Order: sequence, then C-alpha cells, then structure tokens
Amino acid sequence: MQIQQSALTLFDYIANPSASDSALQSAVSSQKNNIYAEITAVQSNLASGNIDDALQRLKSGENGINLQTLDNMLSFNLRPVAEDLTQTAKDLGLNFDVQLKQEEGKWQVISDQTPEHKGLAQLQQYLDKNTRLQSKLDDLNALSEFYELGQSQEYAKELQTADVHEDDVVTYLTQSREYLFSLDSFYLSDRGMSIASRGESEGLFEEVKKTLGLETSEEN
Repeated sequence: MQIQQSALTLFDYIANPSASDSALQSAVSSQKNNIYAEITAVQSNLASGNIDDALQRLKSGENGINLQTLDNMLSFNLRPVAEDLTQTAKDLGLNFDVQLKQEEGKWQVISDQTPEHKGLAQLQQYLDKNTRLQSKLDDLNALSEFYELGQSQEYAKELQTADVHEDDVVTYLTQSREYLFSLDSFYLSDRGMSIASRGESEGLFEEVKKTLGLETSEEN
C-alpha cells in the first residue's frame, strides 16, 4: 500500500454499507448470552448508514458487542450458506474455482477457468430464484466488511502508538476502507466457500508497516 498525504479527518473515510434485520437477528441464536438488544442496536446503526457510530460503540464496548462477537456471528452464519452453495456447485459439476461477485445489486456467478461450463448458468439460475440466499450473501458480505474495518481501526491504534503521523494513519484507514468495500465477492472451491474481505485487514496492516518502515524499527 502506498501511503499518501490526506487532509481527511479520522471518520471522513466511513462508507455506507447496509445489513438486514434477518442476518443480525439470526446471529442471536449463535450466542450463549442474551445480546439481542445489542445486536439490534448495531443493526440499526448499519442500516441507517451510521457506521462511524457503530464503530465507536464497538471500540468502547458500550453495547456489549466486540470484534470477537462479530467474528463468531460471521462464522456461525457463513456455515449453512457455504454448505448449501458448495454442495450445489458440486452437484452441478463445478469442480473448479468460482467467484460470486456483487454487481448492480445482484450476485453474479463468474469463472475465468471454464466460463462456458453449463453448470455456471445453472448456479446463476439457482441464485436468481433464491432471493433469501441472495439476502444472506448481502448480510455476510456487509458484516465481514464491517468486521474488517473494525480490525483496521484496532491496527490504526498501533500506528498511533508508534508515533505515525496522523495524516498517514487517516490515509491508511481511507485506503483500507476503499479496498475492503471494493471486494464484494465470495469464492467457491472444493475447499469450501470464503468471503473475499475476510482477513484482508491483517494483510493491509502488514503492508503499511513495511511501507512506513515500522518492521525495521521494531527489529532494531
């Protein structure tokens, strides 16, 4: 990542993804304690576009939700969707990597390996007819991006502790947000299904540390 100067303030980088009631309410069943009210509050923030407020509450622990809870929610809700789509892909003879990419509000089936395979069109038809599944993909994608953005803010604290200039910290957050919210994809393979944004914040942080020369400083 190339760090460039930025005149933005700390929360100017926030985007405006949305998440539906169903995904967040279904996540309640994965929790051992009663966090329904807290999850509903997070959903309200996401749905209204108040991502900065949701992140502030997440950081402060005010609503009882933390990054670990979000991680658990994602893992729990991804499992049945992954099982459904990987089995469907297998039944359709798709034994190669397939991408599900959000384009113009819909999830599109894409493969560079065997684009003429008839199973791709059949998988697309399956998605098109299953609006509930499309909605679940929307929710998982939005939650993953929100989680990774929260992780980026945690990494930003480390940059601040290392006395990185505020402009560089803001630029790191800006570029991280732009990258994370540009992915909007899932990957299907014989190993299962993954969300494109999942884990990307860590890689971005490692890249920015190299760009700023922090790793060398830490070793010395």
